[in-house]
Order: sequence, then structure tokens, then C-alpha cells
Amino acid sequence: MQGRRGGRGGQPGAGNPEMPQPDTSEQIYISSLALLKMLKHARSGIPFEVMGLMVGEILDDYTITVVDVFSMPQKGTTVSVESVDPVFQQQFMDMMKQVGRDQICVGWYHSHPGFGPWLSGTDVETQKSQEMLNPRAVAVVVDPVQSVKGKVVIDAFRNIDPQTTSNIGHIQKPALVAIAHGLNKYYYSIALNYRKNEFEQKMLMNLNKVNWGQALKNRDFKEQQGDTEEMLREMVKLTGEYNKWIQEENKKTKEEFIVSSVGKMNPKNHLTSGIEEALNQNVMECLGSMINTVVF
Repeated sequence: MQGRRGGRGGQPGAGNPEMPQPDTSEQIYISSLALLKMLKHARSGIPFEVMGLMVGEILDDYTITVVDVFSMPQKGTTVSVESVDPVFQQQFMDMMKQVGRDQICVGWYHSHPGFGPWLSGTDVETQKSQEMLNPRAVAVVVDPVQSVKGKVVIDAFRNIDPQTTSNIGHIQKPALVAIAHGLNKYYYSIALNYRKNEFEQKMLMNLNKVNWGQALKNRDFKEQQGDTEEMLREMVKLTGEYNKWIQEENKKTKEEFIVSSVGKMNPKNHLTSGIEEALNQNVMECLGSMINTVVF
């Protein structure tokens, strides 16, 4: 059965209505964790290409979810990367099952640092080998150089072998570079989307807060003890000065005491703020120690 036209960009054989059209309406949903790990891995390899495996689930004929990604030991250059090692891939999936991960390999990803998402001749051959293991396998290409805050330059592809689905894809004009390298001739693009649950949204909202995790970091014990002892010595000194302050207040009238106190340090205010600061620091250190003991 022919796939529905309506995916991204023009399709091959548009002038020949009898030629089967690859359906690009299928959507790939990438989790926040997978996208962050993919970008971090891609940035760490600049200016060389890196690659890895994507694990997830094939939910139906038009939906694939990517829940996690893992890097692979293949070597890359500034313009290409080695093919996926099928032996390593099989061993990796076996190890995942041993730790209770039931997801399957839904494809692979690699980076194109600075020259956009498309598939080279080597990438097309790698994708063919992936499709021999899983006909629904997807090749994701991410550009860590062109990706900026709020925009990730990424795309998903599959070799031309018509896949029929029932979902309507998102039309997007393909890049000229991708067309020049065989887009819609040797492979076609698939719509990408991102899946975020409530906890992932909260995590992403806190990523730009530099000090959000400082409360979990404990100070050196000896340093904390020294600061606390210094605060206590200062409090003892302030307590003695406050005692003198009260005695002078009892000996003078209210007007005389106010005039004599002008320009002098009020030990009561300093003592109050010192006690509050000492309590806050020690309570935070105790809570941090308990949380780190339980969590880590």
C-alpha cells in the first residue's frame, strides 16, 4: 500500500504517480533526558563526529519513543564516523536486559558539528545495516555547533523504503545541503517531537539556575567548625557589651541614653543577626548531611 504524501519537503518520483511515495508522517518522540545526553555527547566530541545508540519503544505504526541514549566506542573524524559494530550493539542490549531495561534499540544518532543534519554515503550504509536488524530503525543527526539556547538543530531520517502510517506529519522545507546529499532520493526525513513529563519540566526550568544545587553541597567539617567557634566567641563578646549597654540604660534617663548612644554600635542588633546566621548555617549543614546520607 502506498504511503500518504504530506511529510517534510518534496518526495521522490513526484512526477510519477505510480511510484510508491515514502510516508514521512511518522513521528519520533525524544525524551528530555535523551536529548540532553545526546547534545552533551555531541559537544564533547567537537570538532569530531560522535555516535551512539537510541533505546526506546515502537508504540504503533506512526509513533516511536526514544527514552535514553548511550554513546558507542566508534572513532570519528571531522567529516565521517565509523559504522555501528553489530557485535557491540548486541552485547549492549543483552547487558541492558540484565539490569531490567526492557527497551529495544530504535536507531542510532551521530553528530555533524557545524554542517547541519543530513546523511552522507557512509551514514546511508550504516542506516541500511540498522534497518536489517529493525526495519523501523531511525537515524538521528544533531549539530552541536549550530544548536543554540532555545533551538536544537536536529533531524531524523530513514532510507527510502515506503513505510505506511496513519498520522499526518509536519511539513518543513528541507535544507539545500540535505537535498544535495540525497534527501528524498536515498532517504527521507521524519517529524521530530519532544516528550516531557511534569518532573522533567521542573528539572529543565532549574537548569539555568546556577545555585539551585548548592544546598546539597556540604562545607569542609573543620572549616565549618572553625567558623562556628569564631561566631560563638563573637557572641560572647557581644553579650558582655550588651550587658554594659543595659547597665548604662538603667543609670540614665531615656533622653540622656538616646543622646549618648548616637554613633555607637548597638550590640543587641548585632547579637540577634549573629545568632540567626549561626543557626541558619548549622541547620543547613545538618540537613545537607542527612539528605546526602539518604540519597547518595
